[in-house]
Amino acid sequence: MAAVTQGVDVGATPMAPTVPAKRPWHFWAVLVALYVAQGVPSYLMIMTVPAALRAAGMPLQQVGMLSILMLPLVLKFIWAPWVDRLRPLRWGHRRGWIVCTQLATVASVSALAWVGPQAPIGLIVGIGMCMALSIATQDIATDGYATQQLRSDELGRGNAIQAASVAGGVLVGGSLAMFLVEHWGWYPTMGLMALLCLLPLLALPWMQEPGPDADGLASGEGMQPHRASIRRFFARPGVWTVLGLAVVYRLSEGMLRSMESSYLLHSGLSLSQVGLIAGSGAAIAGLAGSYLAARWLQRSSRTQVLLGLSTLRVLAFVLFLLHSLQWLGGAVPLAVLAVGLSVQRYMEMVALYALFMSTASRRQPGTDFSILACAELTSYMLSSMAGGFIAKQFQFSGLFAIASVIAVGCWLATYWLLQRQTAQTEDVQAEAPIAVQRAET
Repeated sequence: MAAVTQGVDVGATPMAPTVPAKRPWHFWAVLVALYVAQGVPSYLMIMTVPAALRAAGMPLQQVGMLSILMLPLVLKFIWAPWVDRLRPLRWGHRRGWIVCTQLATVASVSALAWVGPQAPIGLIVGIGMCMALSIATQDIATDGYATQQLRSDELGRGNAIQAASVAGGVLVGGSLAMFLVEHWGWYPTMGLMALLCLLPLLALPWMQEPGPDADGLASGEGMQPHRASIRRFFARPGVWTVLGLAVVYRLSEGMLRSMESSYLLHSGLSLSQVGLIAGSGAAIAGLAGSYLAARWLQRSSRTQVLLGLSTLRVLAFVLFLLHSLQWLGGAVPLAVLAVGLSVQRYMEMVALYALFMSTASRRQPGTDFSILACAELTSYMLSSMAGGFIAKQFQFSGLFAIASVIAVGCWLATYWLLQRQTAQTEDVQAEAPIAVQRAET
C-alpha cells in the first residue's frame, strides 16, 4: 500500500516533470480554456434549454425530465479509471480525451440547433444525455490534468480558475444565451453556442503533459504498470477522512440553496429581480468569491479557510432565519444577503476542491478527484431534495432553523475531520522517507 503526500505516491517513484518556479501565462490560459469549455455547454443545458422549451410551450412535466441529465455528473467516478488508463489519441493522454469530448459536445449543441425546440422531448433528452456524458468525461480529464500539473502552492489559484469558469458558464451559457434566444431565436443562438464551444480547442497546442512514466501509466524497470481503479483509491491511507469531509462539508447548504429563489419571491422580490440575483448577480459574485478564496489560501492554511467559510455559512443561515422572522430589514438586506451567500459558495468550492486535488494521487488523478467530487455533489443534491420537503412541512422559518442547526453540526464534524486529516498527513510525511528507502532497496 503506497502512502500518499499531497497527491504524490510515496511507495512508487514516478519521474515527475520539472516545473519552473514561475508558470508561463499560457499554462493558466489553458486551464481557463479547459474549464470554460465545460462551463458554457453545462449551463446552456441547465439554464437556457429548459427555459426556452418552456417558453416554446412544452409542458412542465416534460421539461422536468431534463433533470435526468445530472446523472453523469454524479456517476462519472464509475468510468473515471478508464479515462486515467486509456489514451484515445496520440496527441497526449488527457489532451486526447479533451479533443474527443469537446467535439462531441459541439456536435450535441449543433444537433440541438438542428432539431429545434419543437422536437419530441425524448429526442432532446437523448441529445442532452450525449452532451452530459461528454461534459462529464471531459471534466474527469481536465481535473486529472489540473491535479497532476498544479503544485501545492498553486492549488488555490488553479481552483479559483475552475470556480470562476462556472461563473463564466452561468454568464455565457445561461444569462447571455437566454437573452439571445429571446431576441434572436433558438437556431442562431444554438449555432453561436456551438461555435463558442469550439474556441477552447485553440488553447490545446499549449497544453503540455508528462510522458507515460510520469503519468502513472507505467512504472520503473521491474515494476508493474499502475492500473487506475476505484479500489486503489479506497486502499490508500487517509482518504476516508477526506471522503467524509466531502460528504458533510456542504450537507446543509443544498437545502437552503434549493429554496433560495422561492424565498426571494415569497419576500416580495419580482421575478426579474430574482433572476438578476440568481443569474448575473451570482455569476459576478462567483468571480469575486473565486478571487477572494485564492488570496485567502495564499495567506492561510486550507484548514483555516475551510473552517472560516463553514463559520460564515452558519452566520448566513442564521441571518436568513432572522429575516424570515421579520427581525432583519426587508428586500434590500435580503438581496445583499443572497449575493453574499453566492460569494461564500464559490469560496467554498475553491477551498474544497483544492483539498481534493491535494489528496488525489498523481497516478490516477481523474479517478481520485472524481470520487471526492461526486460524493460532495451527491450530498448536496440529497440536501436540496430535503429542502423542499422541510419548507413544505415547516415553512421557510422552520427550514432556516433546521439548516442552521445542521450547519453547526457540519462545522463540528468538519473541525474533527480536518484535525484527523492533519494528523494523518503528518504520519504519512514521517513515514515517507522510510517508504522511499524501502522502494529504492
